[in-house]
Amino acid sequence: MTTPIAKQSAEPGAEGTAPKTRHAATPAELARPVVFLGHLGLPNNGFSAACQRMLERIRERGPVVVLDVARRGRGTMAGLTTLSNRLRQFGRMVSTCVARRPHTLYLGFSGGFGQLLDTPFIVLAHCFGLEIFFHHHSFAYINQPTWYTRLAMRCAPQGRHLVLCDMMRTELTRIYRLPPDHVQVLSNLGLIDLADPPSQHAESENEAINVGFLSNITAAKGIFTFFEVVRLAQEMNIPVCARIAGPVAPEIRARFDAELARTPCVRYVGPAYGEQKQAFFREIDVLLFPTTYHNEAEPLVILEARSHGVPVVAHARGCIGAMIDDRSGLLVACDADFAEAAVPYLHRLLLQRGQSDYSEEDTRARRLAHFHADRIRAEATLTNAVASISRRP
Repeated sequence: MTTPIAKQSAEPGAEGTAPKTRHAATPAELARPVVFLGHLGLPNNGFSAACQRMLERIRERGPVVVLDVARRGRGTMAGLTTLSNRLRQFGRMVSTCVARRPHTLYLGFSGGFGQLLDTPFIVLAHCFGLEIFFHHHSFAYINQPTWYTRLAMRCAPQGRHLVLCDMMRTELTRIYRLPPDHVQVLSNLGLIDLADPPSQHAESENEAINVGFLSNITAAKGIFTFFEVVRLAQEMNIPVCARIAGPVAPEIRARFDAELARTPCVRYVGPAYGEQKQAFFREIDVLLFPTTYHNEAEPLVILEARSHGVPVVAHARGCIGAMIDDRSGLLVACDADFAEAAVPYLHRLLLQRGQSDYSEEDTRARRLAHFHADRIRAEATLTNAVASISRRP
């Protein structure tokens, strides 16, 4: 929140002195603000992290009124608390529109029924003549179009839309009949803070290919396909060791433990954050991400792997097709057998190691250079998007 506009004191000073005044209002204090509605402060949530980063960038350019509408907790009480918070934040937006005449609503657009709770804010912004920016982070309403998404977008016929990749732009424009020039690609690559990897990568203690899996561990994220890849590679005499990191979903815990027990050379390291996560990426040669999650968008874990020069083999779901090319890994078609594609890739990595002119350090350096070039472009796009959102009439 910005400091309120300074006012003169209505109280006279001591006898014989002039009334005291506070400091004069600065241009930033006098400027009309951006209303920022987003899901903030959620741990291990890429959507929340992107919202936070966007907020920081917009704040650099002018005043912002923040409406945090993140859902916290689970169950009925969490739902009631969320609804109560929404009502409170809506009241704040009404008073802001009346008193401070904001010029723009930035909206971290919800992915499901939360869009019904977003809609009153959109209607209010439209009624007060605010420019409206939707920031999309989910494929849920692209894979399965919904009436409430159509309703929300029709309430802002001149709304601008920020999407994660070209595929998302094409499909969103087609399904919801949006003007193409109102939809702009803004990859998370420019939004997410990624830790700088160490200059030296951990040397393998043996000649095995070290493969990794890092995610919320569920069947949809592909954990059992990961085990299949490791076993198939070992059956083909490809030396593979594996590390798995992340919280295990309770509903698959028994099966996960059974697969772990019967798959040689696989180590589960538990949830990994901070330095543990950095160590995880230092210790692997390739990340396998065989996700079949229907609403997969632009997974942070792929960006994190690339920031360490680690290649990624992943199913081409959501925006993943725009995140990986021949220099950064292997894309596997959604309807293709992941193991049959991944194992030959691991074999090629093994053969490369045997070449006399091969250097693991040089190979990682080239991947990192490619990643940073992509990031520079994404940062430039982010700067332009923030300038548009922050532009005051």
